[in-house]
Amino acid sequence: MIVSYIPGRIRLRFKELKDPLIGNMALARMRAVQGITKVEIKAATGSILIEFDTDILPPEKLLETGKKELEKLGIKPDLPLFPDP
Repeated sequence: MIVSYIPGRIRLRFKELKDPLIGNMALARMRAVQGITKVEIKAATGSILIEFDTDILPPEKLLETGKKELEKLGIKPDLPLFPDP
């Protein structure tokens, strides 16, 4: 679920990220994506904050890539179309 969004910064929340093992794997996977400049996970809330360069990684591509990476970890994100800022 998208918690907040401004161009270049998005926060998502998934209960699976409360598991430290899954959280660490998600952190590593998202940091490896070209265009992502910063990733933080808050295990207490199950949230992931992603900062990204919109010139390298347009928002729609970020969600598409992020969804694929999270699905590899067993997280089934039901992400809507990208919200308007």
